[in-house]
Amino acid sequence: MDHSIGAVARLAGVSVKAVRHYSDLGLLTSRRTAAGHRRYDDNAVVRLRLIRTLRALDLDLPTIRAVLRDERPLAEVAATHADALAIQISTLRRQQALLTVLARNPDLEDLHLMTEQSEQDRRALIEDFLSTTLEGVTPAVRQNLTPVLPEDPDPQQVEAWLELTALVSSHDFQESVRRLLAGYLALAGDDPLRADPVYRGKLIELRRTEAGPDWHRYQELVAVVNGWAPPSRVAG
Repeated sequence: MDHSIGAVARLAGVSVKAVRHYSDLGLLTSRRTAAGHRRYDDNAVVRLRLIRTLRALDLDLPTIRAVLRDERPLAEVAATHADALAIQISTLRRQQALLTVLARNPDLEDLHLMTEQSEQDRRALIEDFLSTTLEGVTPAVRQNLTPVLPEDPDPQQVEAWLELTALVSSHDFQESVRRLLAGYLALAGDDPLRADPVYRGKLIELRRTEAGPDWHRYQELVAVVNGWAPPSRVAG
């Protein structure tokens, strides 16, 4: 069916100005009547609807032209754009979290760490702490004590990470964890999985006297950063 420019605009849900613009860019084909008026076929309506959809999804006109000319598959373009948006969303979530923390704590001095530390820096910080304080513990235990900050953390995770950074950098805390490990190894002997009440009571007391509340706080912070359930206070 033959359509006037006004009719094709109504059918596609765009303005007449947009139809002219896309026609001038070569994205739509039309024929001219003897009077010089543009006329469009049904395929123009389909193309206009696709253009409108892709523009609404923020695809640029050169990319849309490539799709319309079958120079790039629509599925490939959509996948590429989706991947790019995922990165942007992750970045925006991170920025939102940092700004929220800053709004809550305008005098916070350590927030610069979140903008300066790379993922490698964060991993190295925790690896160094665990290697120098908990040498010899099993991989499973180390994994449970390793915080891994997501690329798009929420404000609570950012605050927990900043507190963790200060805690693991504290010489006093490092020494208390070393004493805790030494006491645990001496207490456990050949059976670190003993479950008798006397042993358990001594272990809880060891945690209280050697590591103090900071050790449990460390575990709490790890849980927040990793999105885990909070550790039991009884278990220490």
